[in-house]
Amino acid sequence: MPSPEEFSCTCDTGLGWVFGCSRTGASHLRARRPCEDAYAIWSGSAGAQPCIAFAVADGHGDPRHDLSRTGSILAVEAAIGELVTFHRSYADGNIPHQQFRASFKTDFPRLATRRWRELVGQDTDRQILPSPRTSQAHGPTEQIFTRYGTTLLAALVVGDTILLAQIGDGDLLLVRPGGTIEFPLPRDPVLAGNETHSLSSADAHLLWRTATIDRGEGGILLGATDGISDSFAGSESEEFSVFVHSLADRIRTYGTEAVAAAIGGWLDRFSEIASGDDMTLVWACIRPEERLTQEPEPDNDASLSGKEGW
Repeated sequence: MPSPEEFSCTCDTGLGWVFGCSRTGASHLRARRPCEDAYAIWSGSAGAQPCIAFAVADGHGDPRHDLSRTGSILAVEAAIGELVTFHRSYADGNIPHQQFRASFKTDFPRLATRRWRELVGQDTDRQILPSPRTSQAHGPTEQIFTRYGTTLLAALVVGDTILLAQIGDGDLLLVRPGGTIEFPLPRDPVLAGNETHSLSSADAHLLWRTATIDRGEGGILLGATDGISDSFAGSESEEFSVFVHSLADRIRTYGTEAVAAAIGGWLDRFSEIASGDDMTLVWACIRPEERLTQEPEPDNDASLSGKEGW
């Protein structure tokens, strides 16, 4: 897992590449609190089918969720694990192509939630926690899961499909080459103000939103914690759209390395003058679908470590 002061990049020459950056918020630095965001990225191939996967999580951070920093790390670990397993099942032919999208929408939320709860249980077994617990056979109590509370965004790009899943706040959006911004997962209408769903909820597997969209002409897929959009009066604001368009234009004009070198400073500035929150941004530059047959597929995996795949 990259530290909050680092970025990481991984790529797959058949689909594109993915980049991530996480920064400790200005208010957290002043209060000497750690960054409670986390992200993970992965690319590779299985059964001659390349894929890109990423996950972004935002620990809740208030006193009831005092272990949310760990909760967010475990959340992205769980998400990547399930995304990669899902991709391999598809590549191996265990999920027919015509059922692929439907299987993701019905199965991923349940499986990712279950894996996160298992990881939380393993973490509590490594610690002596002051909150009461049930017997070892029954695992952590619901109060323990609350302490690890976090949101989670997840994305998988494979073949002709982009699969998205989200529980809680944050933003997943796609900027098409022509400049159109797609929000496949609009904000949950039952939530108001700063309310958000949590992976720690007893009914978390029912609170996910999912979407499947065509890869088509590709574009830039962004996943971000809410500290970024909150700096622009929310994801539905004109100011946030201007930021998204500007970021996409800079990536296309100046390339990955130049934008990667600058993004940490931009996020620090937004946090200092606006939301004060931790900020995490991951984006995947997805090639048009027809490019898949024009370029050789990679014969190795790259994941999480520094700048592999530049």
